[in-house]
Amino acid sequence: MTTVRAVFAGADIVASGCVPWGVPVPLDRPGVYAVATTDNLDDDAGLRDCPLDAQAIRQLLQVRAEAAVDGVSATEASLATRLGQMWIPGQPVAYIGLAGSSVAYRIGQFYRTPLGARAPHAGGWPIKMLRSGLLWVHYASSNDPDGAEGAMAAAFGGGLPVGVRTALFDVNAPVPFANLMVPGGARKRHGLSGVKEARITAGRAGVSTRTIATPIRPVARLVGAVSVLRTQNVTAGDISRGMIRVPGPTKRAFPSEATRITVDLMGETLTGCRWDPKYGPDKERSGTISIPSGVLQRVVRPRGPLTVTQVEGGVRLS
Repeated sequence: MTTVRAVFAGADIVASGCVPWGVPVPLDRPGVYAVATTDNLDDDAGLRDCPLDAQAIRQLLQVRAEAAVDGVSATEASLATRLGQMWIPGQPVAYIGLAGSSVAYRIGQFYRTPLGARAPHAGGWPIKMLRSGLLWVHYASSNDPDGAEGAMAAAFGGGLPVGVRTALFDVNAPVPFANLMVPGGARKRHGLSGVKEARITAGRAGVSTRTIATPIRPVARLVGAVSVLRTQNVTAGDISRGMIRVPGPTKRAFPSEATRITVDLMGETLTGCRWDPKYGPDKERSGTISIPSGVLQRVVRPRGPLTVTQVEGGVRLS
């Protein structure tokens, strides 16, 4: 089977550390990680049977009574059976993930997301159906987490023996047990629904999509020292695409759902800018603020991160 080392090697990366599940990861940089049933990078003998936690399954069904398997209301037995069918016998790597800003922060989100919740990290939720004492988190930094994650997933699938691959629950998604989609590709057809709280879309459930008239004023009391938060580096590619990326820790200065906001960009007020926090469905990416590329090209040059300050109706970027 594909070892943890081989999965990271698919992206030309060497894992820099490993901690038991539940222990904070000491890597405050962008990167990738793999959750495995071993702490040994070269162990190619994973568990044959899915190490399900009966209490976790019971708890999930208590908070998500609407959960279903193939459209039929889930029971503890049917949910356990389906998760067991998704398990890849003998494969030590159970999940591959990325962190666009900080591996430590992203893994912390993973740990503290309640069962059945959609945020802050609902991707990979099947990991929480397993006995946590058997799990380890391997991690490494990367300047291109998206590309590294895709390469790691490809290495995982490429390392599966033909007999194992043809026996996958979804042969078109040769990814680890808890990955619910191929990076940049198809979703895994697992037949599970209602296992996370319903998504709230912009313009519904009280989320406003109206724009705010200029000028905008600073909020008198900032939330959680928002004044020291920052965007990702502003790249030439982002400018041409009309986009500013926002890392996970900075998202608390923004609405929790996709909506329209007002942006004071280097002293120029722009209304109706599209904000997308990029939560899920399988993982969290950097949030994005959409701004006309012509405006970005005129106001901003490629540079390091912008400072984010929460303001009434939106944010100030400077």
